[in-house]
Amino acid sequence: MGKELEFVSKITKNACQDHQLFDFISDFRNLSALLPNDVKEKVSVTESTITIQAMASMSLTLSILEKDPYKTLKIGTTGNEMFRLWVQLKQIAPYDTRIRITLRADIPLMARPMLKKQRLQDFVDNLAIALAQIPASTFQGNQFN
Repeated sequence: MGKELEFVSKITKNACQDHQLFDFISDFRNLSALLPNDVKEKVSVTESTITIQAMASMSLTLSILEKDPYKTLKIGTTGNEMFRLWVQLKQIAPYDTRIRITLRADIPLMARPMLKKQRLQDFVDNLAIALAQIPASTFQGNQFN
């Protein structure tokens, strides 16, 4: 391959407990409910995997590789280490959980000219923002409370 690329999000904040957010994001079925309808038809989800149909003949499967309860969730591509994503949580105070996303991508040299680095940076920033915006009411009255 080539030099691994790394993208780190800005730190965001969610007004929930770390365990609530961790339990929610560590089950991909919960995240699928947050996807826009036009994206849902291209996605297949289980508790620990998500498969995205990128094109007619190409799909990408992400799996939960490691869990450090209430702190870190490591997600990666199955079959290779092309993409690895870390979701890091740190509870600063009750109902103040900070979020940081790190994406490491090992992109083949031939594909790099097509890669827009700013798009990957925007992806990690937007994912951190999206996790920060999950309302606390999402955790009310279910197993995540």
